[in-house]
Amino acid sequence: MGFELESLYQAMTFALIDLVAGNEQERCVDVGTRGDAARIRVLESTGEVMMTVYGTGSSEVGEQLVLSCLKKISVQRLGELHKAPLKKAAPLTLAKG
Repeated sequence: MGFELESLYQAMTFALIDLVAGNEQERCVDVGTRGDAARIRVLESTGEVMMTVYGTGSSEVGEQLVLSCLKKISVQRLGELHKAPLKKAAPLTLAKG
């Protein structure tokens, strides 16, 4: 079992959506496609649509989702995030042998 980039991208996406939502409620992602075109809707637990993005191809839809999230984060919230400390990496010790 190695490191999976697809799982990382999924975790990053949901972390970004959680930053925007600002609450602990569960969310659902609804994806609709027609050919290369896609629509992604993020739904709150009540069924209310939190955001909707459209695009052609996964790169464009991903970009639109990130932009939509960034536009919804307030300046105050960005300031709070800026002050949050990042985890420091533990020093790696190489095994001799």
